[in-house]
Amino acid sequence: MTKEASHSDGPSPSTLEGEAARWAAALDAKADETPEGLDAWLAQNPRHAGALLRAQATLALFTPPLQLVPEAEPETPPSLSQRAIGWLTRHRMRVASGGALIAAGIAGLLLYAPGADRYATGTGEMRQVTLAEGSSLSLDTQTSLKVEMESDARVVKLAEGRTLLRVRHDATRPFRVKAGAITITDIGTVFQVIRRGDAVTVLVSEGMVEITAPGGKLRLGAGQTASFDGKANLGGMPEAQTVSPASIERATAWTNGRIELDGERLDAAIDEMNRHNQLKITLTDPALGAEKLYGAFRLDDPSGFARTAALSVGAQARDSGETIRITK
Repeated sequence: MTKEASHSDGPSPSTLEGEAARWAAALDAKADETPEGLDAWLAQNPRHAGALLRAQATLALFTPPLQLVPEAEPETPPSLSQRAIGWLTRHRMRVASGGALIAAGIAGLLLYAPGADRYATGTGEMRQVTLAEGSSLSLDTQTSLKVEMESDARVVKLAEGRTLLRVRHDATRPFRVKAGAITITDIGTVFQVIRRGDAVTVLVSEGMVEITAPGGKLRLGAGQTASFDGKANLGGMPEAQTVSPASIERATAWTNGRIELDGERLDAAIDEMNRHNQLKITLTDPALGAEKLYGAFRLDDPSGFARTAALSVGAQARDSGETIRITK
């Protein structure tokens, strides 16, 4: 399969968020009318649709609450968030055809409120959470976490899964992510944390984090990653690994509802697809799992992925309705 072009040449996260904020304001000002140039901007990069959702959620936080009116008065106009969701619904197919894919499994846009601090996603579900202080979290499928807003710190406790965090820096209230024995402290950052059991992987795409583990401390800057296997207290701290912008783009492609592969093993790609879908893919011959796979696929299309993957490794995909088997 021909590999899709990388989107790593797009704007930096800070520039992208600024552009999205301006479009969100324009949408709010024009209500149901589409601002000129918005469709073209969305089509430029799959990241633009997600950035627009985040900007609209942030803007909604500062929209005054609607006042009740007497029964004889005209019907209360829709709120900003209602207009935003309605606009995205009406334009979803047009946006997708333009190449800006909205994350396939997004179940809703959640705003942090006191008491509503536990978030979890099921199979095939993804969520965007915007905290009241301005930070945002993207939750992948099968992810569970808790947000604790304390007077002197902001804490996210990741029980399982994967989350991408865009943190609003506040030196007086540090932002920390706790994943088992690992604590990641933000230093003005965009970073991803994956937890599978006791294994934790941290990837920084912007800024810097400080990681505290049983084996010591480690700082990661933009373009660096480190993995902890749950035995860091026995073997010391892992070394920071440098990754390319294209690798970061592939690692965070799930936020746009995609999996991007550049020579990854077929069995690893199947594991990722199975986490996102009720319809599971299996291999009848384990040796096929070592085959390398290239290309970009929709996370919510296991059948299309299986057919294309099977062809690329000289096999067949057979869908029984309950399971898709890839066989020689």
